[in-house]
Amino acid sequence: MRFIKYHFLVSSLLLTIASHAQSGALKKANKHFANQSYAQAIPYYEKVYKKDSSDKLLLSNLGDCYRLTNNTNGALKCYGALVKYGKASSIHQLYYGQALLEKGNKEDAKNQFSKFNDDVRGKNLSLIVEKYNSFFKNKDAYKVELANFNSSENDFCAVNFNNTVVFASSRNKSAWINRKHGWTNGSYIGLLTTEKDASGKQLAPKQFMGDLNSKYNDGPICFSKDMQSVFFTRNTSNSAEKSVDGNYKLQIYKATMNRNGFDRVYILSFNNKDYNYAHPSLSGDGNYLYFASDMPGGLGGMDIYVSKKGVDGNWGKPENLGDKVNTPGNEVFPFIAGNGKLYYSSNGREGIGGLDVFETTIKNEKSSKSYNVGDPVNSPYDDFGVYLTEDNKTGYLSSNRKMGGMDDDIYNFTILREVKYGKEVTLITKDKETGETLSNTSFKINEVEVTTNEKGEYATTIEEENTYSVVVEKLDYKKYEENLTVNMDPADSFTRTLLLEKVPKIALIGLVTDIKTNLPLEGVNIDIVELPNKNKFDTYTTTSAGDYRKAITDKKIGDKISYLITLKKEGYVEKQLTFIHDITKAGDINLNETLDLKMGKVAVGMDLAKLIDIKPIYFDLGKSIIRPDAAIELDKIVKVMNDYPNMFIELGSHTDCRGNAAANIKLSTTRAKASAAYIVKKGISALRITGKGYGESKLLNGCKCEGKVKPTCSEDEHAKNRRTEFIIVKLQEAKK
Repeated sequence: MRFIKYHFLVSSLLLTIASHAQSGALKKANKHFANQSYAQAIPYYEKVYKKDSSDKLLLSNLGDCYRLTNNTNGALKCYGALVKYGKASSIHQLYYGQALLEKGNKEDAKNQFSKFNDDVRGKNLSLIVEKYNSFFKNKDAYKVELANFNSSENDFCAVNFNNTVVFASSRNKSAWINRKHGWTNGSYIGLLTTEKDASGKQLAPKQFMGDLNSKYNDGPICFSKDMQSVFFTRNTSNSAEKSVDGNYKLQIYKATMNRNGFDRVYILSFNNKDYNYAHPSLSGDGNYLYFASDMPGGLGGMDIYVSKKGVDGNWGKPENLGDKVNTPGNEVFPFIAGNGKLYYSSNGREGIGGLDVFETTIKNEKSSKSYNVGDPVNSPYDDFGVYLTEDNKTGYLSSNRKMGGMDDDIYNFTILREVKYGKEVTLITKDKETGETLSNTSFKINEVEVTTNEKGEYATTIEEENTYSVVVEKLDYKKYEENLTVNMDPADSFTRTLLLEKVPKIALIGLVTDIKTNLPLEGVNIDIVELPNKNKFDTYTTTSAGDYRKAITDKKIGDKISYLITLKKEGYVEKQLTFIHDITKAGDINLNETLDLKMGKVAVGMDLAKLIDIKPIYFDLGKSIIRPDAAIELDKIVKVMNDYPNMFIELGSHTDCRGNAAANIKLSTTRAKASAAYIVKKGISALRITGKGYGESKLLNGCKCEGKVKPTCSEDEHAKNRRTEFIIVKLQEAKK
């Protein structure tokens, strides 16, 4: 709950360490903890920790103190100890995972998240490894730069007010008053303002509207479009406003502007002194107020709510934005932009770490799916407080990324290009063999049944980062299944044809893909002949689906089939494969189950051994003479080099770690040169191939043998290091 550092005072599980004879330090620690003075409790708990570092309640309380004051290293220490000693509860594992994530340890964090089954946060956060790369794909769409009016204190949630910038800060509200908050040992939050002089220089911040600043917490703040109304967060020490649990909760206030400043400061009617209401954001038309609250009826922690202004000018009952925005974690700092996009921060969804900024679209008073905005808006630390001006492109962001911990800063935030998360897709059902459109075909998208029109078309919108299961079951056709994701083409829409195949009794099927991207390959010429007579079986060119299907009409169950399969595509290395199969039942025979149908482009740095069907090059023990079985594999390299006369190869021989390192270098060098010499003997220019021995210097795994260290690797693991690579080092342009 990283947002607690802004004094949201959300109640937490209170664990008081009982003892028949509590030490003075422990009594003081428990008292501060009970009063939510976590920063003040830490030094006393640390004294107790030095004497007993394994007590469950001590580790839990101290860990919570560290977590609630943004001390990630401390949280790692305590929650990690609870996990190590087998004393961690489910929530401790979640907190431990969050601390690990902030330190960049994604795999271990995922492991902890996967053990948290109390609510959907475990499932959401455990997606971190799978989705991590997606958080960086739009980094060119944003620009984030540190603003020049920050201080060593907490500065956050900047907004524009006429020609000035107003923001919340924990800098002292006055020179003679320096109240400290026990939660953080920092000053209370107040509102400051800064502006630029005639030369464009940023002036020193000063207090904003003294009558809006109280003795305790004031801010963040937002303004109406006409700058005549202001909404802001505040808590006071008025005893009448104390909650049933003894705290002064945050509430949302409103004030109006007159010629002397703001007046008529009053609390909004939907507030309740027993719960927190914070971070107001007003829609451009002034009719919707978004905010965060821990009021009852939410999904857990702080949730985002919206209140609609009635015709009488009063604010209506707050409505929870639901699970497309909120989680059992904390959703805070909403900002509604003029284009209908709602930005908010959450620690209950998959992200980079800490609070991450998410985006959803509000349409017809409903929110769409939420998306992580990604780097550079988000970081492993807390990122929050988005504000955009009327152009929806420039504004501010808050983050503690510079130092971590409690030091929040304001950043200038620019959206350089629009990021679209969903696209229109038209699905068309056709007969694969005839190309005939199959109208009124029913199928399921994520278990929801839909039907194509008379043209065989069905239009829908799919959201980025989502995978849609498409299943078509039509009489007399083979069941069609596909996991459909957004087409990464820059166009806003695309068409996907679902080619349905008639069900044959026996058919040969396969999928040809790119070895590097694993995506289906279009335009691959598949030539299949029967062995041993080499009668033609089929010739086919793949579509964008990359798949292959051919009915076998002249065979029956119990027969054996033997085929030589040749795969050709311009720019890719030709591949020949032998397929032998006993037909034991009717149905599809999948080539991919026994053959590697991946193809690779001819490119510098590629290993030919991975592009064609090369088996390991074996030598007799301690020798470098080319054996007949090795010659068969080397002849395949000769063919490729004849097909590509502009190709230059380095033949690298590698050993495992066993044996003397120097001897391994010598032996591998001798074998590499012998293999290269064989290829030269077959007519390849010696200028186009070199042999080099690497010995054990480039192991593919951790099977090292150093000094007296004895490896524990299996023979299979050692075998992975004993290999011959044929690396393309140059592709010379053909002479004109």
